[in-house]
This record gives sequence, C-alpha cells and structure tokens, in this order.
Amino acid sequence: MRKFIFATLVVALGVAVQGFAESPKSNLVAAIPSSGAIMGKGQLNTMQLAEVLLAENPALDREFAQDFSRMYITEAAAEGVNHDIAFSQMCVETNFFKFDGLVTRESNNFGGIGVIDEQNRGVRFPSILMGVRAQIQHLKGYATKDRLAQARVDPRYYNILHGSAPSISDLSGRWSANITYGENLRNVIGENGEKLAQR
Repeated sequence: MRKFIFATLVVALGVAVQGFAESPKSNLVAAIPSSGAIMGKGQLNTMQLAEVLLAENPALDREFAQDFSRMYITEAAAEGVNHDIAFSQMCVETNFFKFDGLVTRESNNFGGIGVIDEQNRGVRFPSILMGVRAQIQHLKGYATKDRLAQARVDPRYYNILHGSAPSISDLSGRWSANITYGENLRNVIGENGEKLAQR
C-alpha cells in the first residue's frame, strides 16, 4: 500500500512539475508547425495568445491583450495565414509589445515593415487593426502568389517577391538581413541583425 501511495505521489509530482515548467511562451513555440509553413491555421486561442504577452509584459492591460490577440486570429484567418506565426513575429519585432527597439508603438507597425535603422523607422499605419492587417498581408505576400482576400493596406506588398518565402526559415535574408530571423520567430526570441529595406 505504501509503495502504491509513494508511486502515486511521484506521478502526481511529475505532472505538477511538468505543468509548472510550461509557460505561455513555450506554448507559442510548440504551436509553430515543424514545417514552419506560413500559410495554414494556428493552434492557440485568444486567451493563450494574450497570456504570452502578459507573461512577458505584465504592464499590459489584460483586456487590451485579449482584443489585440483576437485581431491576429481574425485577420490571419481572413488571409489563410497561420496566426501563431504572425503573432510570434509581432512578439519578436516589438519585444512583446515593449517597443524598446526600432519599432515604435505609435507606428502600429507590428511586423517592422520597412524598418532599417534609426533614420528609417518604417511604415506608419493609422490604427492597430490596419497595422495587424498589413503585417498579415506582407507575410502572405512572401508565402504565396495567391491574391489578398481583403483590400490591400500594406504599402510594400508589391516590393517583395511573392511566393519566395513559404516558411519562416525562408524569411531569413528576405524579411530581415539577420540569417537567424526564421529561428528567432520559431523560438520567439529577439533579433539583433540589420533589417532589409525591401521588407
């Protein structure tokens, strides 16, 4: 009986430790498909995406984080883009909405479109929704030659070679000059390389 109780406690403890080890960020990493295919359906729901932001940036308002996350799911679904990948890219480019790099909060440019350096801070969008939509459209442009489902809001949509980057690994050297950019998106870690003007 004692052996049974001990074994049960060990299993329960193992489950508890495993659950504790998981984090919202690791959930996002796990949701990225092994193929890295940009086109497709994401796995995480609104609450799970919001928890990624809140865990890495506790200063964010919870309601805003949820609304913002919902935009990614809706906008990505409209274009057939994997929302987990788009959201991961936003996390990398904005450092989880902290905006402590070249991308500024006021620009609503969550994909860092056109960002090169301090003198070239990229495109500005009139609203958060339009910024999310532009990022999704830009990703779709790289991933496929299919037409956009919604009216184009990405001003650099025709500056890229459509279909040249069907997976996140293909974005390295295209969306960003950083050769580890695709890896950064997969693991939701920041990039340190220079940006490419064409992105």
